[in-house]
Amino acid sequence: MKKQLTDGGNKSSYVVRGASISCSLGTAKDVLNLPISHGVYHKGKAQLNVADSVPGKNIISFGCCKKSSPPPPCTPAICMKWINYMDTKLIIDNEKALLKDATLTCMSGGIISIDDDGQE
Repeated sequence: MKKQLTDGGNKSSYVVRGASISCSLGTAKDVLNLPISHGVYHKGKAQLNVADSVPGKNIISFGCCKKSSPPPPCTPAICMKWINYMDTKLIIDNEKALLKDATLTCMSGGIISIDDDGQE
């Protein structure tokens, strides 16, 4: 069973290593990576926090970037944490736990979202 939160009818869930992510300007999906676990697990999978947004470490590439023509290889340019739209009291390594409703903005203009929380 997924760990799910509810707030006024809205639902979100905690995100674990292996979650599927996509960018609105990317041509391919990516998988959230967590090279070193924070020590919090759900069903044997490491949970992520909002600071797990580092290009080349947590986020690798979304194929090519459709911002330009022809599309160059995607090199995510992120300098912020994930933004959760629902609140959580779960703190992992001094940061809020990452929720499926979270988004990131790439400096190229793409919106990065979580397609699947990775729990199943």
